[in-house]
Formats: sequence, C-alpha cells, structure tokens
Amino acid sequence: MDFFKLSNAGNAQEYFGVNWALTTKCNYRCSYCHPDLYNGKIKTAEFEVITQFVDKVFDYCGKKELKPFFEFAGGEVTYLKWFGDLLDYISQRGGLVAIISNASSSLEWWNNHIHSLHGACLSFHVEGVKSVEHFIQVAKIAEQCRTTNLHVNVMMPPERFDECLKFAEELRSRVETTIALQPLYHGFGGAGITGKYAYTVEQEEIMKTFRGRFSNKALPEPRGAVAITMDSGEVLIKSTFDLLVEEKTNFVGWECHAGLENIVVTFKGDIYRAWCMQDGPIGTIFDLELELPSAPVICRTKICQCGPDISSRKMKRNIPQLVAV
Repeated sequence: MDFFKLSNAGNAQEYFGVNWALTTKCNYRCSYCHPDLYNGKIKTAEFEVITQFVDKVFDYCGKKELKPFFEFAGGEVTYLKWFGDLLDYISQRGGLVAIISNASSSLEWWNNHIHSLHGACLSFHVEGVKSVEHFIQVAKIAEQCRTTNLHVNVMMPPERFDECLKFAEELRSRVETTIALQPLYHGFGGAGITGKYAYTVEQEEIMKTFRGRFSNKALPEPRGAVAITMDSGEVLIKSTFDLLVEEKTNFVGWECHAGLENIVVTFKGDIYRAWCMQDGPIGTIFDLELELPSAPVICRTKICQCGPDISSRKMKRNIPQLVAV
C-alpha cells in the first residue's frame, strides 16, 4: 500500500467504541448474509445483563477519561421490545449511540427514538425491502434530526446492480445523506471474509466514485474518518469505506490498536478486539470485571472489512515471517 500509518480522525481520540451484535433476529433473509444474522437461534442476553455491561463500559471509560460510543447491529435491533429503553439509558448517562438498521420499523418508532441516536446507519437490502418510499421516509426523519448523523449503505448484489444504483440516485436526489454503494463479500457475518463478489470493471468504478450529499450538521465523529500518512509524508483524510472500495485494507504485519480504543461484542456476548476475531475472545459481557488489552496486536488477517476494525489505529511493521490467514 502507498501509506504506512492510519490514525484516528474526527473526534475518535475522545471515544471508546463498542460495536455490538445484539440480536440474530431479522425480518429479512438476504442471500448474502450468514444465517446467524437472521435465524434467531442465538438468544439475546437479558436487558439487565446488557445494562450491567453498559455500566462496566462507562466505568472503564471513566478511568481512561474517554466517552463511550456504542454501535448496535444485528439482526434488526429496532424490533427488540426494550431497545428504546436501552437507547434512553445510554444517552441519559452521556454516551453516544449509533445503530445499523434496515429501516423497516414503523415511522412512529423512528419518530419516537431518533433523538436518542447520535448515528443512524441505514442499510438498503434490495432482496428484503418492502417499500422504497418507507425507507426514504425513515431517512428523512434522520435527516431532519439535528442531533443525528445519517448514512446509508446500499448493498450491491451484482445481478441487481442497476436496480440498486437507481435507488441510490433517487435517494441522493431526495435526502441529504452520505451514501455508500457497498460491495458484497463472501463469508459476511460468518467465521471470516473469504473474498469479494464478482463485479464488472464498470460496476467497480461506479462503487468507488458514487457518493451522496454531506449535511451541515456539526456533530462529533467518533468513528468512520481516518487520517492516513502516505509514504511521501502527506496526510490524507478518508473514510473507512474509501479504503474498502480502493482495496487498501490488507494490514498483515501492521501493528493494530483494536482492543485498546474499541472492542466488538458478538451475539453470544463474547468480546473480541475486532470482527476479524484474530487470537480469540478477550472476555465476555458476563464477566464481573471488564479487563481489556494494554498493548496492540500484529495483524494476520488479509481482509479488514468492517468499519470499526478499519478505524483502529495502525502502523506498518516489517515482519516478513508473518503469514496471512
């Protein structure tokens, strides 16, 4: 790659990130998703257990003089009956919350809870969406809330590429939001990413260049923006999506700070440094104490595919004996 250092941009240095896969229940059954993302076979922890772990994160952040930033995904988190209470619990304590959602819950749900969300990342799934207009109306609710960042990922199955692109163009014309045409990867949601779906050269170029519209909301940006130091010494600000579509996310041999500035939590409640799950779990939400690593790790995973993983600080190291896995 043509850069040797990746650092936090925006306000990331002020926050500790917790990316949490909260539920395996989803009302969609997309072909490119692992069944664990929708089959409901893994039981979600009890609300009391979840809030107890939230408290541990707040305590940990207090000692580190950081602010907690929770990102919840599934499954479809908005269908958890107590999820609104969880949003209120975190926001009332001064933490920030973002969610990944397919936007299928009612407009009433979104109107009731949008003010507790620092970020709404809406995923457009052409295989599951019942109403394009409903999706756009949910996006408008988030767009109009001055305390909520909005972003939309449009999942791009190659065989329905043109249909998804047409939707993205309509969304861009009607809603002020950043938009990413998201390439699909084999193994998504499972044990590991094995490679990208086959796209034409033209499709690849469209995904690399298509963007939405930036809003003028002056809100903290705990994750998503990174500063990369080029081999020339120049520093560029990019999004994690930019690096993904440019295929510049192979960090094998690099020093990675995942686990020091962010963690991930699986459906079962296991804690890992990152979604690559390299080196195994480092704890669970059921532990009495939250004990996390104090040193970075050397990357051995050749595809860094998730935004929270890519966002972790990284420094190139010359360790030729490492082998990608």
